[in-house]
Amino acid sequence: MASLARWYRTVRHIPLRQLSRRLYLKGRRTWRVRHADRYRDRLASPSFPVSALRTSLPQPLFPDRSALAREEQNTCTLTFLNESWTFPLGAFDWHPTDLQYGTRLWLLNLHYMEFLEGLSDEAFTTIVDDWIAHVSPYQSEYWLDAWNSFALSTRCVVWLQQYARRRERLPDAFGERMLTSVARQLRFLTDHLETDIGGNHLIRNIKALLWGGRYWDSDEATEWQDLGKQLLAQELETQILGDGMHYERSPAYHVQVFADFLECYSVLEKGPLKERLGGRLSKMAQVTAHFTHPDGRVSLFNDGGLEMARDPKTCLQAWEELSGEDVHSPDIFALPDGGYYGLRREDEYVLVDAGKVAPDELPGHGHGDVFSFEWTIEAQRVVVDAGVYEYNPGQRRTYSRSTQAHNTVTVDGEDQCEFWDAFRMGRRARVTRKNFQNSETGFRLSGRHDGYRHLAGRPVHERTFKVEPGDIRVEDQVTGGKGQRVEARLLLHPECSVGLGNEDIVISSGDIEVFLETNAAVSLRDAMWFPNFGVERSCKQIILRYGKAPCSGAFRLVRCR
Repeated sequence: MASLARWYRTVRHIPLRQLSRRLYLKGRRTWRVRHADRYRDRLASPSFPVSALRTSLPQPLFPDRSALAREEQNTCTLTFLNESWTFPLGAFDWHPTDLQYGTRLWLLNLHYMEFLEGLSDEAFTTIVDDWIAHVSPYQSEYWLDAWNSFALSTRCVVWLQQYARRRERLPDAFGERMLTSVARQLRFLTDHLETDIGGNHLIRNIKALLWGGRYWDSDEATEWQDLGKQLLAQELETQILGDGMHYERSPAYHVQVFADFLECYSVLEKGPLKERLGGRLSKMAQVTAHFTHPDGRVSLFNDGGLEMARDPKTCLQAWEELSGEDVHSPDIFALPDGGYYGLRREDEYVLVDAGKVAPDELPGHGHGDVFSFEWTIEAQRVVVDAGVYEYNPGQRRTYSRSTQAHNTVTVDGEDQCEFWDAFRMGRRARVTRKNFQNSETGFRLSGRHDGYRHLAGRPVHERTFKVEPGDIRVEDQVTGGKGQRVEARLLLHPECSVGLGNEDIVISSGDIEVFLETNAAVSLRDAMWFPNFGVERSCKQIILRYGKAPCSGAFRLVRCR
């Protein structure tokens, strides 16, 4: 009964059309594997020859990603998620058995084929031909990696962009084979759009349709482009919040979607839709600047990683070239729709997450980080978000989503939301911002959430921040409850050490020193920080024990100058 209740709390937030689409796709996938030859024939004709290409092809907007592959002695070593595999050129294993587990994220990266950007023309043609010859649609579990629609969308754009960049150096016969395969894949995509998931997946589908539509002068390519435009118009309204943040509320995914929209913008012809997209991109650029730490990397709140998406600076430079806008983050900023508030002054940066955890219909990338914060001093991260090690279910995934891994309050060690499996969420915290005021030097922010309402006494957590350069004051109050243990936590960067004296608590990192002032009982525990997928670093977490609910507590972090 408990698992049934959890399922109900999970699916009750998802629109019926989304659920029905998912169920339909599950049944259709089984059917198409059984009748694979019939559906493969439908994709095969007509071909799209080089002669049908438009005279002017759109060029890549971003520089090649050369760090993903190393080519030597007829082999190619690929590194994704900080894990490397070596394959012989022309004889790739496109379905390694050892990698067919969990979410198959490494295999998905393999089939994105972004690694092609850093290879020679000879390796490029050899690998693409090998994929075309050995990876056909509608094989068993095709939707999990090779012909996953997100992977396919990524791959098609990579192939088209690399063709445009290398066109004069590629054999004509190879060009025919590759472009025919791209057309075949885009036909597949139009019938497998990720409307059951939505979010950043659907944006990637849209980008592939728009790029494919710009390459050929044909009725079918025009249909792809028209479909991409129709979906883009819908998703601009759905996915981009009023303050410019992507509605999944992950800074890293915001940058990823920003980059995808930039590439959509670059291939759209002038008109009302391009103007609308440009207006959204202007706001998204500002949000991207807000989320960039002084070290040049993105915030780690919710799912993502320091190097998961394109570099924020590169994206902002691309937007400046497209629009002429020069974007900078102000000293104090507020994203009331996305729920983020920050200070960037002198050599410090503070970012507070005080908003909704995730969209109700797409909660998979949300974490238990309501009222958590990050603090960077002199480009050195001090108070950090836990980050993400992997998307596969397990101890690390559970930890990275948990409230205990974040710089906020836990009640009885519980999570603010009911996280389960790798991406599912049942009960959700409801967040209310009570007040935000900025001053010449900082800001004051207060809010509450009811994520612990299922516990005895229905406890509610309220938190107030007062943030100034070199001075962060936090006041916590838990109203209601019946004697549950209340604790606040601070996760520190691995370079930080902590001195627990009789009176002073000092956090040190190189020349940086921060004093922690509190009346709460303080203890220190070993913890983990995941700055990128597949990267695990030991660090320290400070625990402040406030007492038993209902109760209150406070702390202050003061930089020693």
